[in-house]
Amino acid sequence: MSILRNLNLGINGSVRAFRFVLGNGMGWMFLVPVLLWILLASGGVALLKGPVEDLGAALATRLQIPVETASSGWWANVKTFLNGASDLVLGLILKLAVAYVLFILNKYIVLILLSPLLAYASERTEEILTGRTFPFSWSQLMKDALRGALIAARNGILELSITVGLWILTFVLPILAPVTFVVLFVISAYFYGFSMFDYVFERKRMRISESVKAVNDRIGAVLANGALFGLFMKVPLIGVMFAPVMAAVGAAIACAEDRSHVTMDASNGPTLQP
Repeated sequence: MSILRNLNLGINGSVRAFRFVLGNGMGWMFLVPVLLWILLASGGVALLKGPVEDLGAALATRLQIPVETASSGWWANVKTFLNGASDLVLGLILKLAVAYVLFILNKYIVLILLSPLLAYASERTEEILTGRTFPFSWSQLMKDALRGALIAARNGILELSITVGLWILTFVLPILAPVTFVVLFVISAYFYGFSMFDYVFERKRMRISESVKAVNDRIGAVLANGALFGLFMKVPLIGVMFAPVMAAVGAAIACAEDRSHVTMDASNGPTLQP
């Protein structure tokens, strides 16, 4: 299947998700993420505010150009100006970096805590679209949720590691900042889309290695789903409220419509193939 068709499946699933949720009595799911996000965001900001300011002050002191107390003239004024400018730029870059890392951590913590809800949303979507029923079981739901939480944690660690590495490189070579933002967005899209599609693959009892292959086979749909999720999450409050459930539902819709990876099973209806 071409990457363009993949992209179209991912976009179409995500766009249809909102109406699908409301039209099938699943709208209550939108209310759950809001409280989690508010609690986590306020707690994270309060916890990190002091350490970030202390770190910024320490780094600014180390990077300052020495200015003799008795010196005067244009060169002394230039060095004073550069010191002040470097303090401002360094503080801004540090706050942006910490805010971005906190944004990543917060999203993944929300995804981990929302795993039971997102697993159920994905399962319910597949039931409605394919007619294949999944008898409700608390133990199975918890297994699916645990798998989703582990995948989200795994992806969060990988993304955070890559992010820190790229930010360090950008501190050394600031000219790379625009490229870094683009690369980080694509990486985020991949890992977020991965988390959403894995709820479908878990129901097919795929191992994580099999899920990775299935995700890469649908890389366009995964990137489209994750990119729309990431963009929507940037909208204050509204994104937090709608994006997680819409992404999980959108991934299930995309997989259900991916006929090139579906075979018919006489007893259970359409079955997704890895």
